[in-house]
Amino acid sequence: MKALAALAGAASTVAACYGLGAMLAARLGARLRRDEKFPLAFVLGAAALHLAIFGVMALHIAYRPVLIALLATCIAGALVTGDWRLPASELPGNRAGETPLPHAIRYLFGVIAAAFTVLYLFNAWAPEISPDGSSYHLNLVALYLRAHGFKPVLTNVYSTLSGGVDILFVPAFAIGKHSAAALTHFAFLIALALAVLSYGRRIGQPLAGAAAALLVYLSPVVGIDGTSAYNDVAVAAIVFSVFYWVQIWDSQREGRILIAIGLLAGYCYAAKYTAFVMLLYAVGFVAWRTRRMGPALLVAACSLVVAAPWILKDWIYIGNPVAPFANRYFQNPNIHVSFERNWTAYLRNYGLKNLWTLPLEVIVNGGTTGGLLGPVFLLTPLALLALRSRSGRRLLAPCALILATYFGNVGTRFLIPGLPFIALAMALALEPAAPLLFLLVAVHAAASWPDYLQRYTHAWALQGIPYKAALRIIPEDRYLNDHDTYRWARLIEDHVPPGKRVLVRTEVATAYTSRDVLMGYEGAFNEEMQDLLDVGWDSSSQPRKLWTYSFPERRVRRLRVVQTGATKIPEEQWDVHELRFFDAGVELPRLPEWRLQAHPNPWGVQLAFDNSEATRWRSWETLHPGMNIEVDFGREHPVDQVRVELSDLDWSVRMRVEAMDANGLWTPLPAREELRQKQYEGSVRRAAAFELHAHGVDYVLLKDTDFGAKDIAENPARWGMTRLVYEAGASLYRVNP
Repeated sequence: MKALAALAGAASTVAACYGLGAMLAARLGARLRRDEKFPLAFVLGAAALHLAIFGVMALHIAYRPVLIALLATCIAGALVTGDWRLPASELPGNRAGETPLPHAIRYLFGVIAAAFTVLYLFNAWAPEISPDGSSYHLNLVALYLRAHGFKPVLTNVYSTLSGGVDILFVPAFAIGKHSAAALTHFAFLIALALAVLSYGRRIGQPLAGAAAALLVYLSPVVGIDGTSAYNDVAVAAIVFSVFYWVQIWDSQREGRILIAIGLLAGYCYAAKYTAFVMLLYAVGFVAWRTRRMGPALLVAACSLVVAAPWILKDWIYIGNPVAPFANRYFQNPNIHVSFERNWTAYLRNYGLKNLWTLPLEVIVNGGTTGGLLGPVFLLTPLALLALRSRSGRRLLAPCALILATYFGNVGTRFLIPGLPFIALAMALALEPAAPLLFLLVAVHAAASWPDYLQRYTHAWALQGIPYKAALRIIPEDRYLNDHDTYRWARLIEDHVPPGKRVLVRTEVATAYTSRDVLMGYEGAFNEEMQDLLDVGWDSSSQPRKLWTYSFPERRVRRLRVVQTGATKIPEEQWDVHELRFFDAGVELPRLPEWRLQAHPNPWGVQLAFDNSEATRWRSWETLHPGMNIEVDFGREHPVDQVRVELSDLDWSVRMRVEAMDANGLWTPLPAREELRQKQYEGSVRRAAAFELHAHGVDYVLLKDTDFGAKDIAENPARWGMTRLVYEAGASLYRVNP
């Protein structure tokens, strides 16, 4: 029943996308050929259906019957109007000079495609356990379904990314759970291959279209990504659909088709930020061909209809319309600037010391960048030969645009949106040498089949045909239990009470637990809780430096400590454990009327005034001059000394004390500064656990190799924790009240 439910969830979602898209295409006056109607209508319908689901989620009526009714309405509408049917015969198109494929090539290409389709179908149908699919993609889907709509998820930075594809997983998941989502994504892979095949026929070069479709379809990274609950293959299908609809409009010049182009261009942004460049392509092409701005503005306006909901969602929930980026300009308490810097810096190189090795890595090796395109793409430079033809030039323009965003994230799967253009250009260049093109496809098929693939790479790729798992002959739980991330998720589900939070530092298949799991880096709050653990076990993070600033007694209302040092180390921050004020050796008692401020990170300033050695205010930005912490006492107080407690990691920090004068100007105080080492007499570990509990984090899951795991495992009682269970190399601890 689980296997059938998964198929039903995916089939109904795909059918609704196609039905809605077919109705739209008919009303927009598009004349589609029989072979191109399904892929183009399906993707267009996905753009429209995703808006409807967004509305359901925003209204918090995302109940299973409501979602099923939405899908049924789309399907029934297409059946009643007759738009569901494919054209009875081929409609005229730009097929000048098209030569039918020889039967031998049709047969061999068909056998190759069928074999890989079986491989892909059973992998998509098997229980979903892909890294991102079983964690944040489907975790967010499950979370929203439990809430029956959107809710702020401030502890998961991935919730801020546009989710135009993931939102289609919502009805599929509601019906068939995790595998239904993966099967829905697989439908985009089918649509992408069919669209490439159809485009070859549209331009009168069916052999090039068939070869290019297989070059894309058989690529190892496309296979594993397209059969997982990811979104990269779907993004490629949406990107190529924008290009395809632009070409249809150019040949038919039906003004209403511009609406479809605009919807799909906006869907590019809704599916993945980096795909927004297709809007530039669509607007630019339409403006160039019409020499008028009106049609181009129509495309832009329609795209905004699709993209705007995601922009507004982030603005309302996060305070940043383009979260998780540009946090320096849209400062908010939910995403640290340092996270954005570190994350984007890693995505630009994936740890590769020399980016000149990147082509070989993404094409042949794939171990570091998460998958490979396949060795035949070493011939990618041949695509430049396609510039000799008009069709080739039209392909390479959007290809250049979409690949221009690639170096923001050099993972192999981020090349997938550009792959159809590259494959078609390669095939067009080689079509005059048809035997060579056929040989290229045959070699690609052999090199991409799992049995052979495993001989030359250990990259992320499909391993075989798990038909027993797909059909649930092997129980789902037993199949998933071979994966540590799933076992940790079930461990959390079994031992953590509902409503409790769990801090983790390693990947967990959170889509398989209903508990609130905080991955250490996925949000500002998570990072602060993770920092508490680090202060507990890492002596260099503890308050070891005491800076004292002494000056003649002054009566002041407002004082601030200004950081004046600079650093060349991007990771160095300004960390203040405690900031204290004295008069004649007596500390000023901290009163409720004090008003505290900090720049940057004003939201965490209280941590410098809470008398806890385990907490610290952090800039969460690279150290730079001008950072400050300010206190307004509410009335004038006599002060003659300021003490600042820092950690040993504050190598470059230099400070001065300033007071506000009667004219409202900040003036430096002539302070004598002194630095000495200090030793905390209490237990920083226990203080850290106390703060975790105070912030609502009552459980911690640590893998043996995680930072701090060894220190806690040696003596949990010293931390004020109790180890509940040990499973698959990880320990689950309860933080004692």
